[in-house]
Amino acid sequence: MSENKNEQALRERYDALSAQERREYSLISLKIKRFPVFNRLYGRRAGDELMAKVFEIVSGWLGDGDCIFRLRLNYFNILLRFPRDYEAVFQRMIDINARIRDMDDPRFPCKVYCGFGIYPLEEGVDFLTAQYNADLARIKCPERDFRNSHFEVYGLSIQDAELRYYDLSELVRPAIEQGHIKFYLQPKVDLRTGEVRSAEALMRWEDPVRGMIPVSEFLPVLESNGIIDLADLSVFAQVCATINRWIETYGKKIQISVNLSASMFNYLYFFKQYREVHEKYNTPADCIEFELLESIVLNQVERVTQVVNELREYGFSCSLDDFGSGFSSYSVLTHSEIGVLKIDRSLFQQEGNGRERTILRHIIATARELGMRTVAEGVESRSYVEYLRSLGCDFIQGYVFYRPMPVEEFEERFLRRGETVPLEEFQL
Repeated sequence: MSENKNEQALRERYDALSAQERREYSLISLKIKRFPVFNRLYGRRAGDELMAKVFEIVSGWLGDGDCIFRLRLNYFNILLRFPRDYEAVFQRMIDINARIRDMDDPRFPCKVYCGFGIYPLEEGVDFLTAQYNADLARIKCPERDFRNSHFEVYGLSIQDAELRYYDLSELVRPAIEQGHIKFYLQPKVDLRTGEVRSAEALMRWEDPVRGMIPVSEFLPVLESNGIIDLADLSVFAQVCATINRWIETYGKKIQISVNLSASMFNYLYFFKQYREVHEKYNTPADCIEFELLESIVLNQVERVTQVVNELREYGFSCSLDDFGSGFSSYSVLTHSEIGVLKIDRSLFQQEGNGRERTILRHIIATARELGMRTVAEGVESRSYVEYLRSLGCDFIQGYVFYRPMPVEEFEERFLRRGETVPLEEFQL
């Protein structure tokens, strides 16, 4: 696609700047927010008039040597002299945003909000890179979805995050194929006996060169590029193989729970893929539990019922994860045969809070009356252990007992040595 005349003129203006001048300028990416909605409400002609008005306001705000170009619909680029001082940048952006937002023009009955991305020019950076950096700052602004107007100055943090994201995207599929994406296990301690007979599988990426890659970095990559399904199935296959090996070697059955991602949950035929993997290994179905995130199943009662029924009919069990995290919907418990309720870590933060303890007591009592087992996850303090035991909570999965560990460590501690937790030491 060829450049439009405005973009060509902007590029020529950019290229004409000397190395010294570039240190005095910034390239600004400006976009009017919710412009398509404005067009639908007031018509295309009104939209064109609004863009002309914004162009007029910004043009009147510019100083000598500054320039603005409207490149597409609601998208502008500005070359602006800017001191390398954040406070000065901050004040200037507040000023221009207010002029646009509070324009006094009867043709436009609503407020007009903008997103700004600011790239302080650097020597040796070509126009397309500078434009990309300004756009990236605008798009990646943390306040983008929470404020009517927002702005962000391009910096190393934005650059590094974007480059790392791209890098991980390129590496993730080979990592799955080569077995670098695996699982750790976090034990669930039986509060009656102190035994560990179940655990949750938590996905980990152990790169042979980079080492352990944080979950917070690679999981969004998996989810956004559509590879989360492959990773989930790979981990599921590893779980099945591990359970089989333990049964053959030790004659012991350990139940392992796996997380069902939003992508899989919302895919109508997801279970066919899991069933094919399971039939390959023929692992005892009662050794596998699927965890459904509460934030995913919220307001999807029919879908939850369908998924849970499909899993249970096959012989797997289901749990509702992160219950009490702020999304709780009791309708899910009413209409589906979920067998386990995992109480979210947010309810184990204030040891002396009577209201927190009241909520915990009622959640556990409700689960017990519904015939559900309960798991308290994210427990880090000893004071909660005896209280949860007194309430009849079934399991604790938290740092107070164990952190997630490699499969080999779990095997050594709980299958070879039969390690248990001395619960009497946690009595208050």
